[in-house]
Order: sequence, then structure tokens, then C-alpha cells
Amino acid sequence: MLKWMLTVLLLFTFAFSGVSTTGCVCYEAGNYTGRSAPISNSYDPDGFSPCYTDCSYVAYAGDDSHYWTRLTFHWGTTTNSGGLIQIFDGPLATGTPLIQISEGENVLSGSSKSNIKSTLPRITVKYTQTGNGINIYYGVIKALPNAQIN
Repeated sequence: MLKWMLTVLLLFTFAFSGVSTTGCVCYEAGNYTGRSAPISNSYDPDGFSPCYTDCSYVAYAGDDSHYWTRLTFHWGTTTNSGGLIQIFDGPLATGTPLIQISEGENVLSGSSKSNIKSTLPRITVKYTQTGNGINIYYGVIKALPNAQIN
């Protein structure tokens, strides 16, 4: 019985301690093609519990006449760890980002931040943070034909 209780205590400690685990993987582990690119925190695949690691991926609209806009984003839980989402125009995370979303800052549908516009059919979505707490976040950005982007 004591062994079982210690096991549960250790699992609980690792799950809620804010410490990154070695099994942490990015939500979007590779490049993405589609008209609606997901943005979400990393997780431990052994239990689908949130964890922390820097993540980055390239999203391609699937058609060179489609561009990225209509971002919505929400922080579910924050830990004052300096979390930062950056979205860059193109396949590299260099230069000035189209948008930066600091930890705790939500982007509502229809807001001025939501209406960012890429000039290329590829964007790079990057997440970094300065601390080691576990932030929970999720969002989406959509690719539309150039004529539908206002």
C-alpha cells in the first residue's frame, strides 16, 4: 500500500511541478499543410499531460494563392514563465514577426490582432519561454484566398 501511495505522489509531483519531462513533444511535431493551422502547448504522449519545450513549425496553406489570417488564440493557464508565441511570414523564424503574443494575452476573433495578414503561403509558428513552468495555450490561424482577406 505504501509503495502505491508513493507512486501516486511521485506522479502527481511530476504532473504538477512545472518541470519539463524528457518525453515532452510539440503539439505540431513537423511541418503542417492545410487551411487551418493549430497552435497548442507541448505534451507528454505517455499521459497527454501538458509539459514544456520550445516548439516551432512551418504551416503551408496548400495553395500558393492562399495566405494566413484570422488568428484566434487563448491562454488556458499561465505560470509567469515568459511564454511567447511568434508568427513569422515565410518558412524561417527570422526577421520581424507578423505578430507576437505574450503570455496571458488572448487574441479574440475579429480583433485587430486577429486580422494579421501573411504575404506568403507559408508561415512559421514559434513558441519559446524564459522560465520552466508549464503554460497551457491553444489557437488557430486560417489560410484564405487572397481575394477573401480584407
